[in-house]
Amino acid sequence: MSAVPGHAEAMPRLGDDPRAYIAGDRRRALATGRTISDRVTGAALFADISGFTPLTEALTNELGPLRGAEELVANLNRMLAAIIEDLHRFGGEVIYFSGDAITCWIDGDDGTRATACALRMQQTMDEVGVVRTEGGAHVDLRLKAAVAVGRARRFVVGDPELQLIDVLAGSLIDDLAA
Repeated sequence: MSAVPGHAEAMPRLGDDPRAYIAGDRRRALATGRTISDRVTGAALFADISGFTPLTEALTNELGPLRGAEELVANLNRMLAAIIEDLHRFGGEVIYFSGDAITCWIDGDDGTRATACALRMQQTMDEVGVVRTEGGAHVDLRLKAAVAVGRARRFVVGDPELQLIDVLAGSLIDDLAA
């Protein structure tokens, strides 16, 4: 097998998980040969976990930089998994990850499901966002959320031989950021 990018026989990237790059509805569409319209209407939801700086400091001080980083990632993964489970219950998909934040899409939503989902995610963080370190530090992480409703462009960018990324674009995303 050739390891030259762009060649059909290129080796797959071991350990890459397509769920980190392509939303579930897009993966299902690609697998069945269907397309998702590049012009969509619905709700975008941005969810950002806050409080990682104090947690990072506590874990680094107690466990050192390497072990502290490992524990930080384990906590982040646990929390993201919990709020993504909420998102899926409301019919949403993660479009992309940004560190400790996710940008999500709920197709066809008028904002009702996205707002209910954001509130549920905040409740979930109240349950899973409390971290007690081995050294006794207590850190409460919280979730900030924003919802924007309307039309957006949704498409895939990248090289199928290397990596594809699902993207949301347009004034809806500008509204979400504001």
